[in-house]
Amino acid sequence: MKHALLRIGAVGLASVVTALVLFGLGRLILVRDLGVALPSFSQPSPSPSSSPRPTVSPAVLSDIATPNPSPAAAPTPAASPTQTAAPTEAPIALTSFRFGGRSYVGIVVPEVGRTFAAPFAGTVEVLVYQFIDGEVRVGSNVPTLPFYPYVSVVAADRKITYRPGTLGSVTELLARDRTQVGAGDPLFRLVAPGRSSWATFYNSSAPYQVVVSLHGLPSGRDLDPTPYL
Repeated sequence: MKHALLRIGAVGLASVVTALVLFGLGRLILVRDLGVALPSFSQPSPSPSSSPRPTVSPAVLSDIATPNPSPAAAPTPAASPTQTAAPTEAPIALTSFRFGGRSYVGIVVPEVGRTFAAPFAGTVEVLVYQFIDGEVRVGSNVPTLPFYPYVSVVAADRKITYRPGTLGSVTELLARDRTQVGAGDPLFRLVAPGRSSWATFYNSSAPYQVVVSLHGLPSGRDLDPTPYL
């Protein structure tokens, strides 16, 4: 019995070896002589592994750019209101003339409201005249007739006299008789259009609003008042 099993095993082993040899020879013949490609029984190669994700290191506070704050705009100073220049007075027109052997200067004033001031320090002298029956009178008091003031400033060595128009309606007195004034102090103001008393007393065609004379004291010699006007 044992010998029979050994024989059967030997026969089976020989059959397997013979089959393997025949298989190898047949494959060699097919590849070399006939050029037939046999299917490959190799195991498929594993798919490439997915590329590892890059490791992102946590941001460090010092590596983060800190934005520089833009400087605050300086406030623009408010524009100061434009200063309005004080209106300048229109120039007056001066005319020198002689009458009765004395020198005078006629003034044409282009606007109403002109104020005349003392050209030098002294004492104010105010005399009021009226024209009565063709005569110039001082100290009279006829209510129905206009009054005309003569305003003078008397210093130690000179006297200047202004002859404006009608008192009240044309001329407003700003200084009182026998008061002391300094240079630049107001004497009178022209409040309405009107000619000097000269047009009533001496020359009806005289266009002047004020007539001025200047005399030296105590000589009474005529001086030129133009530098004071």
